[in-house]
Amino acid sequence: MRALALLSAAALSLTVLFACDDATKPPFLPEASPTVTAEATPTASTPTAVPESGSMAGFRAFAAEVVQAVEAGDGGLFVDRARQTTGQCAGREELGPCAGKPAGTELEGLWHGLWRTGAVELAAPDDIASDFESFVTNPEAGESDGFGAGSAVLYALASSAQGIFGEGDAFYAVVTAIMSGDGGTGRRIRVYQFTFDGERWRLYGVIEAGALYEEWLSAGCGDCYEQWELAQGIAR
Repeated sequence: MRALALLSAAALSLTVLFACDDATKPPFLPEASPTVTAEATPTASTPTAVPESGSMAGFRAFAAEVVQAVEAGDGGLFVDRARQTTGQCAGREELGPCAGKPAGTELEGLWHGLWRTGAVELAAPDDIASDFESFVTNPEAGESDGFGAGSAVLYALASSAQGIFGEGDAFYAVVTAIMSGDGGTGRRIRVYQFTFDGERWRLYGVIEAGALYEEWLSAGCGDCYEQWELAQGIAR
């Protein structure tokens, strides 16, 4: 089962509490998580010059907006495109957004998780946007490694029939930069999972990765995605 490769051992030991079926259950999450339903977050009406389409070609065209956001250091795109999930806690979760919260606690937000761990939460769109802005505006631009310069860049696009956070067809925008932190200086990534709602691309969640970032910067991770490509030549 694809979910097994993406969860920590601790997460796998928990009882399944999802009300949805296995086809729509977010496989990235600890198994004791809130019952979730996706709701579209009201967004400001934004004129679109060209209709968006839900294919890899359509996502590639949309990715130009991610490139612009990286270059401008502006996370407003992720607020405008947010598709939040709401959930109610059962009160006995040991991991995930509901850990330590009483039964009946209502949660809402975008999925936010650390790759290949049980660490996952629902974060406010404004928090996701703020994290993005901090990530892309504070890199070690003078550093470099085998993946290129340290400055923030949209490095790759990918897609999967079953998203890391569920929701069926998922498309990923992989942003990377070399950062300094408590653990030293090294490359980091943010992987933004989008879904297509029939009219617009919507942000469903974001993954962070430290030491395992290389799985998203190459085409060699079979349980991450089915399609992967370098984000080169995307017109702004």
